[in-house]
Amino acid sequence: MGDPARRSNAPVGEAELAAGHAAASYINSLIRGPAGPTQPRAPSDQRQRGRKRLARMRRFLEALGNPQDDLPVVLVAGTSGKGSVAVKIAQGLRAAGYSAGLHVTPYLQTPLEKFWLDGQLARPGELADLAAWVRPTVERADPRRPPTYGMVWVALTFEYFRRAGVDALVLEVGAGGRFDLTNVCEPLLNVITTVGIDHEKSLGPSLADIAWHKAGIGRPGVPTVVGGMPAPARDVVIDELQRAGAPLIDARTTAPADFRATNDGLADAALEALAASGFRRIDRAAREAAHAAALPGRYERMPSDDGPAVILDGAHNPDKARALADLWGRECPAESGVLVAGTVGYRSPAAVLTPLWPTVRTWIATEPQVLGKPPTPATVAAQAGRDAGSPPAAAEPDPLRALDRALDICPPGGSVLVAGSLYLAGNVRSRWYPTEAIERQRTMWPLRHTAADHA
Repeated sequence: MGDPARRSNAPVGEAELAAGHAAASYINSLIRGPAGPTQPRAPSDQRQRGRKRLARMRRFLEALGNPQDDLPVVLVAGTSGKGSVAVKIAQGLRAAGYSAGLHVTPYLQTPLEKFWLDGQLARPGELADLAAWVRPTVERADPRRPPTYGMVWVALTFEYFRRAGVDALVLEVGAGGRFDLTNVCEPLLNVITTVGIDHEKSLGPSLADIAWHKAGIGRPGVPTVVGGMPAPARDVVIDELQRAGAPLIDARTTAPADFRATNDGLADAALEALAASGFRRIDRAAREAAHAAALPGRYERMPSDDGPAVILDGAHNPDKARALADLWGRECPAESGVLVAGTVGYRSPAAVLTPLWPTVRTWIATEPQVLGKPPTPATVAAQAGRDAGSPPAAAEPDPLRALDRALDICPPGGSVLVAGSLYLAGNVRSRWYPTEAIERQRTMWPLRHTAADHA
């Protein structure tokens, strides 16, 4: 069940916190220039590039001793909902008495969010240990083709949970599936939540193209839980899984009005499959515990101090935005809602935000802050809204000041919705949950003003 020292609940002191920050800085230094718009490649070129990328990843892992080997992995792919489904599966396993690891991406406030072990974040000192472990191999690599930032994070994830000796690691795919860096392990169960339009430059412009990438996680004899998706995508997924010899578990639901119920159904199907494969302690109580699990920044209601309610959601593609608009529209009348929204620069503000504009009286465009991914300028996003017929818009580049403006103009009894980017959700979430408190207490919901915060 892993090294007990790694589950220490001793307070995180200044030296350990500093060591964790230094490790994160080293890993961030591996980012090779800002991500931005690129010219789409032909599908054949993309696939050749993807195969080479995976081959490089396997060579890197081999140099590290193949930490992914023998890890019991549940691999979760999909356009929407994969992070939420992943945390529910992990919580169900934990509630059944199993040691459960969880890796989700991207993180909102701290890189420690990439390593959840039995509901707790990794210690900053553990991140420092991992960085020291991987650094010599990175520095010995060919300087013309060094391991990438993404490759290092996936390797660190495998090593962290290998050291912990988890009974299962629930691993969220980054993007796509077939050529994603996580697709180098041998999972015991796969999940494909949904297929929608997203990451078109790397996955292709059509649902069929994107479905082909998602279905690439299929393995001979490894069951794959498949959620609801449009017919063109579903046909491709079924065909690709049959080619791979992967048994399909159909988790389609009867179109629930709330996307959270869809995620619960997918987690139920995955947990039932795990119970049938040897995790026999999974029972109804474990599935009920899974339903209660949620990730930060996914329709998350902030603590209220008698002011307007504030909801954070990382919706950043059209499918997510439509699902969010349906839920938000039922809970908040349009005349009392204010939207704070921003996108990273490679996403179209109009494409992402159009479903949300009819649900609010006004909105404020802002700029998500994240290393290596320039935002869409707030003035550009606001103008895109005006051109698309949005409600009145203002521009405020600073996310926290944009939130202040929204709170000031929100009518009595109204609500503020923050959406458009998980990075933006993380930017404003720090007002209620300071990042340092998260790192010290190793939870995304730290208590305020505890002794540990001043260790």
